[in-house]
Amino acid sequence: MGRFFKQIVQSARTSSKGSVDDFLGCLNLNLGDIPSRGTDKWYELEGRTSKSNVQGQIRLKINLSTEQRPAETERWTAITAHQTILEKFVEYELQRHASKSYTWDGRLSSVADTILHQHALQNDITDAEEAVCNWLAYSKEHMHHPLDYAFLYKLLRSIDKLWAPTLLSKEYDDMLANSFCSFIDFCLGLLRKQRDLFPPANKAAYYRLEYLLICLDLIYSMKFFKKCCPFKKELHREIIDIIKKGTVDWYETVYALAEPQVQSEEEQVTSLVSLTNTLNTDMQRAVKYYHKLYQNIVKVDYFTITYKQLEKLIAEDVSRAMEEVNRNIKSHDAKDDDYSVGTSLFELYLALKELLSYKQYLSPNDAKNLALANFHVWFKYCVQRWLEIAQSKALKRIKKAVELDKISLVDSLVKHSTSAVDTSCCFAQIREFWQKLDWPDVTGSYAYVTRVTDDISKGATYYADVMHEKLKKHGYFTDDGQFDVTEQLCITINDIEHVRKSLKPLPQILGFSEIQHAMEKTHGSKSAKQCKESLHLVLKSADEDMCNKILTIVQRVGEKMKPDIKKFVFHLSWAPMSVPADDAICPLMEYLDNNLITLNNSLLRANFDRILEEIWNVVMIELREQVESNEGKEPVFYERLYDALEILIDFFYADEKGLSMDYIMSEECKLLLNYLKLNKTPTEELIELYYLERIAEQLHRENGEFGTLNVKCYYSQEREKLCIQVLSATNVIPLDSNGLSDPFVKVELCPKHVFSRHDVKQTKIIKKTLHPLFEEHFEFVVSSADCRHRGSCVLFTVMDHDIILTNDFAGEAYLPLNDIPGLSSEIPAGFEKLKTISLILSQPQASSGNDLFSILEGRISTDKAASELIKKRQQLIEKVQSQS
Repeated sequence: MGRFFKQIVQSARTSSKGSVDDFLGCLNLNLGDIPSRGTDKWYELEGRTSKSNVQGQIRLKINLSTEQRPAETERWTAITAHQTILEKFVEYELQRHASKSYTWDGRLSSVADTILHQHALQNDITDAEEAVCNWLAYSKEHMHHPLDYAFLYKLLRSIDKLWAPTLLSKEYDDMLANSFCSFIDFCLGLLRKQRDLFPPANKAAYYRLEYLLICLDLIYSMKFFKKCCPFKKELHREIIDIIKKGTVDWYETVYALAEPQVQSEEEQVTSLVSLTNTLNTDMQRAVKYYHKLYQNIVKVDYFTITYKQLEKLIAEDVSRAMEEVNRNIKSHDAKDDDYSVGTSLFELYLALKELLSYKQYLSPNDAKNLALANFHVWFKYCVQRWLEIAQSKALKRIKKAVELDKISLVDSLVKHSTSAVDTSCCFAQIREFWQKLDWPDVTGSYAYVTRVTDDISKGATYYADVMHEKLKKHGYFTDDGQFDVTEQLCITINDIEHVRKSLKPLPQILGFSEIQHAMEKTHGSKSAKQCKESLHLVLKSADEDMCNKILTIVQRVGEKMKPDIKKFVFHLSWAPMSVPADDAICPLMEYLDNNLITLNNSLLRANFDRILEEIWNVVMIELREQVESNEGKEPVFYERLYDALEILIDFFYADEKGLSMDYIMSEECKLLLNYLKLNKTPTEELIELYYLERIAEQLHRENGEFGTLNVKCYYSQEREKLCIQVLSATNVIPLDSNGLSDPFVKVELCPKHVFSRHDVKQTKIIKKTLHPLFEEHFEFVVSSADCRHRGSCVLFTVMDHDIILTNDFAGEAYLPLNDIPGLSSEIPAGFEKLKTISLILSQPQASSGNDLFSILEGRISTDKAASELIKKRQQLIEKVQSQS
C-alpha cells in the first residue's frame, strides 16, 4: 500500500508554479483486512506523528482482481466447477437447516460465501455468469427440496437485470433455458395439486403459492426466456390448462372418497351431500383466496374456470342419482309408511342451492346455460312428497300435543299451554322448510305455496276443533251446575288465538306478493289476481273458522253469565224509587268486576275484548228487555235506567282500557240511550221536542203534493204583538166531489203550554177553488220571550169546509217563531215590505212506535198535556186515513 499511497504520504510537493501543497493527512491499510468482495467505505485521515493536527475523512472503493484472464475453455470449466461448488454448499446448508427446506432464506455461511467469491474472482466469472450459476444450483436443488419462492424470485430478478443478448455463451444460454423449462414444468405440476400443497388456511403455503406464480410470471416476461424459448405456450394458456386438469383430478379424488360402500339410495344421497358441501367449501376458498392471486398475478380467471368445471361434473352425477330417486318416489304411495323421503335429499337440495349461488361471481355471459341452472326441477316430486309427509305428521303431532296437554300455563308470563306452543312450532318448521327451499321458479312455486298455506291452515283449524271438543268432554257446554270462569277455559281460548296468530305472517313469509308479480309478468293481471285471491281465501277461511270457534266458546260465556246478569238488571229496574242508580247498580257492577278481573288476568287481550263484547251485548239485551216490558212507567224509572246505562258505558270503556267507544256506542245503544233520555224527560219538554221535530221536517220538506201556503209574519216589539198575514194557497188537494175544495186556514200558536191563553183563529172560507186568495191578517198579544221559547211555532191547518159532514183536512205547515222579523230589530210597520214565506203543506203520518209521539202516547192516562196533544193528533191522522 506504500506504493499505492505514495502520493498521499508525501509531506509536500512543488507545483509547476513553485507553490507547495499542505499536508492534510495519511492512511495505512492492512491488505488482510480488505474483504474478498472488496469494500467501499469512509476512512479517518491520520497524522504522520502523534503531534500532527489532522482531521477529515476519505472514501475509498477497493476491489481485488487477478491480472491474467483465463482462457475461454478454462473459464467454462471454472464456471461448471463454480456451480458444482455452490450445489455442494447448498446441500450442506439444507442438511444443517433444522426446519422445512422452504423456510431457509438461501444464505450461505460467510466461509462458503468467501470461497465462492474468491473462486469467481480468480476465474474471472462475471456477475451475470455468477447469477446464472446461482439460479442453476438453487433451482436444481428445488426439484428435490422445495425452497423459498421469494428467494428464487430474487435470483430471477438478478438474471433479468444482468442478462444481455451476447453476455453468455450459447452453451450457457441452453443450460439456463432448459433450467427454466424444468422449473416451469415442476411448478405447473405443483399447481395441478395446489389444493393439497397450498391450502389457504396455511399462511406459509399460501405465501409460497403467491411467489410461485410471481416467479412464473417473471420468467415468461424475461427477454432471455422470450429469445431462447420462443415456441413455449404462453403462461396464461398453460395455467388455464393445468387448473382444468387439476380440478378434474381433485373432483375424481373427492368423489371416490365420498362414494358409499353400501349402494343404498340413502347412502348415495348422503355421499352426494358430502361431495357438494366439499365443492362449496372449495368455491368459497376460490372466491376468497385463490382467485385473487391468479387474477392479480397471472391475469387468469381462476374462479370461472374452476366453477364451470365443477358445477358441470356435479350436475351430471346428481341428475343421474335423482332420476333413480324420483322413480322410487313415483312407485310408492304417499301413505306408504315403509318409504319416506329422508332429510338427506333436503340437505342435497340446500347444498346444490348454495353451489348455484356462487354464480353471482361469474360474468353475465359465463352465468348463462349452467348445468345447475334448473337443478330444482330434479326435486319436484321430492317437494310434493315432503309436503304430504309434513301435513300427515303435523296432524298427528297436533293431536298428540292436545292429548298430553294438561291445559295449564307454560309459566307465569305466558297465557297459553304447551299444545299451542307445539302446534305453532310445527307450523314454524314447515315455514322454515319452505324458506330454506327458496324455490327458484317463483311462478312455479304457486302450487307449492298453495299447498303449504293449505296444510298450515288445515292444521290450525284442526287444532281449534280438537281443543273445542276437549272443552265439550269436560262439560263446558252443558247446563248443569254453577258456571265459574276457570283457568282451563281461559287457556283454551288463548291457545286457539295463539295458533290463529301464527297464520298472520304467512303471506310475507311465503312470498304471496312476489308470486303475484311473477304471475302477472308470465300470465297477465287476471291470473295474478286469481292467484292472490286464492291464496288469501285459504287463510281467510281458516281465520274465520278459528274465530268462529273462539266466538262459540265466548258466546257460551255470555250464555252462562246471562241468568245472573238478568237477575241483577231486574233488581236494578225494580229497586225502590228512592234508591239512586249508583246504589241500585252495585250488585251488577260487583258481579261484572269480579268475573272480568279473572278474565283479564287469564286471557290474551284479543280474547278478553271478545268476551267483553259478548258480556256487553248480554247487558244491552237485558236492559232493552226491561225497558220494552215496562212501557209507560214514570219518568223516574227511565231516569234510573238511563243513569245506570251511562255508568255501564264508562265501566266497559274503562278509560280506553276496555272496549272502544265506537263499539260501545252502537246504533242499538244510541237508540236505547235516546229512548231512555226521552222517557225520563218531562212532558212539556217532550212536547217542545215534538214541535222542534215538526219544524225541522218543515224546513227540509221538498215535496209539495198537498199544495203550498203563502204567509207573512213579524213581531212588533212596540206593541208586543205577533202579526200574521195569510195571503193565499196554491194547489190545494181537491176534497169535494166536484174536484175542488172550499178551503179555509186555521192559525194556532204552539206549544199549548206556552201559548195557553190564545185561541185558534181562522180565515174566511173560499168556495170552489184549489188556489184560494185569503189576504187576511191576525194579531196575537205575546211576549218576545214566548216567541223565542224552544219549539214555539205557528201551526197553519188548511181545511175543506163541509156543510153537512165534518170539515176535511187538506194539509198543515209549521212556521218557527224564533227568528221571525222584528224579534231582534224593528221593521217598517205593515206587511208590504216583508218577504212572502211559502210553506209546503203536509199531512201527518202514523207513529213508527219508537218516536216522541209514542212516548207521549204512553203518558195519555197520567198526563193531561200529553193526552190533549196525542188525542188531537190521532184524530187528525184518523181523518187523513178515512179521506184516503
